[in-house]
Amino acid sequence: MPPDDIRPPEHVPRVRRISRQLLAAALLGDRTLFSLRPDTMFRPWQWTIAFLLVVVGDYLTGPFIPSAILFYFIPIGMAAWSGARWWSIGLAVLWPPLRLAVIALWGIPWDRRLTVEDTVVNAVVSVAFASLVWRLVDRERKLRMLRGLLPICGFCKRIRGDTGWQPVEVYITDHSEALFSHTFCPECAGKHYGAYLDR
Repeated sequence: MPPDDIRPPEHVPRVRRISRQLLAAALLGDRTLFSLRPDTMFRPWQWTIAFLLVVVGDYLTGPFIPSAILFYFIPIGMAAWSGARWWSIGLAVLWPPLRLAVIALWGIPWDRRLTVEDTVVNAVVSVAFASLVWRLVDRERKLRMLRGLLPICGFCKRIRGDTGWQPVEVYITDHSEALFSHTFCPECAGKHYGAYLDR
């Protein structure tokens, strides 16, 4: 049994287990340990189709399902989540008058004053929802952070990304908001430029 001063600390088995997992992931090309959450982007045609489906579905269900108005928030949220602020606000302002047209197509008598008030409230709430989602996404994009385990080469210190092995500076710049400015520390200045510094 080795003396206490050269015995490995208690956390070594855990480090070995993590190292084995990293090695297996590197050999098998498994990127689930290292992936950053990709931004989900919806295209304009996707939220337009979702919007049209909600309008048609609202017409077909008739006045018997008043909670159908909640489905209008889906395309608004899709547009805002994709960063299309003005599209989401446009959809938020567009759907309440369209809903009035759907109500008129049903042919059921309704209180016009109450319906117009309801339309204004729906528009205000929808615009607030679109702004809230857009701000949340905007803040998330501004606070991009690296999380999880990064596969870094123990020799050259390059990091494996989606496009292959990259220098640390390139990988971090691509996956965060950090920028690099190269300089050197005093120890490296003495090591590499010692002759110039002695003058």
